[in-house]
Amino acid sequence: MEPEETYLLITRYLARQTSPEENERLAIWVAASAENERTFEQLKSVWQHTQTSPAPAATAAALRRLKARQALTPPPALPTPLPQLRPKTTQRYRAALWALLVLVVAGGCLLLYPTTPKAAYRLCRTRAGEQLTLGLPDGSRVTLAPQSQLRYPTQFAASMRDVYLEGEAFFEVSKNPHRPFRVHSGAWVTRVLGTTFNVSAVPGAGRMAVSLVEGRVEVRDQQTIYRLRPGQQLLADHRTGRVYRQPFSTTKVTGWRQRHLIFQNEKLADVADQIERLYGVKLVFADTATANVRLWATFRNEPLPAVLAALQQAGPIVCRREGQTIYLQHQPKLPDQ
Repeated sequence: MEPEETYLLITRYLARQTSPEENERLAIWVAASAENERTFEQLKSVWQHTQTSPAPAATAAALRRLKARQALTPPPALPTPLPQLRPKTTQRYRAALWALLVLVVAGGCLLLYPTTPKAAYRLCRTRAGEQLTLGLPDGSRVTLAPQSQLRYPTQFAASMRDVYLEGEAFFEVSKNPHRPFRVHSGAWVTRVLGTTFNVSAVPGAGRMAVSLVEGRVEVRDQQTIYRLRPGQQLLADHRTGRVYRQPFSTTKVTGWRQRHLIFQNEKLADVADQIERLYGVKLVFADTATANVRLWATFRNEPLPAVLAALQQAGPIVCRREGQTIYLQHQPKLPDQ
């Protein structure tokens, strides 16, 4: 029998597809020569490596050595026809074969289907009005805005650093050219090597934005790759479906880190979520006219009553508070009589 047939027969045996006669032939082959014994010892060594959970490279090296030696020295052909063996001898050969096959089956299953544990993740959330600064396993720092959450592994993978954001966060990513850092937020994946940037992906909000402060980032959606330079913001308007780049004010975009709110001729409907998340309230507009009132205001860590007072002057707007819900109604100025 050719060497390929020998190994095929062993494979069939591992799958329990051989007859009793074929099992005997394999038993004879195992005990036929010192070369076969060395093959057995090397297979046993591979199994012992899998038992102690070695590094993949060590196990692979053991297999390569075995395959190289087998390529240089083909295994002896199985004897044909079968010689007559004494019952005790046959029993000893069968026992040896069973020991070999049990080791190979168990070791081979671990090699082909390694039981790698799933990565452990941490989930951090912030409440309304709360900020949280996190240190990630690679030395990067993330500041979570109010009512946001970040999910990240306790240990990053060897080739990639992936985190998952809902809400808003400011990232200070440590540089590692061999392990890109990726932020998954909604339909976007922001890929960086080392930089500082802000991601706003608040569920239910009308817009999503990635704002680059330093370095370079690459933002991907299902169809397009967008590359940003420092001072550029990628903005997606969910209401119109537009995605575009534009310059941005770092003070305005990242002011939430100091509890600063900066509104520059913006509709109240577009900035309401910032007020809600910072102060833990819900704004309810009486009508479209109220939602479309435009604001020019800067709040620097001011209490909620001061913010509401400014809104009343801007509209003018009448504010009525019931618990954590604030009802707003626009009241145009009447002409002088």
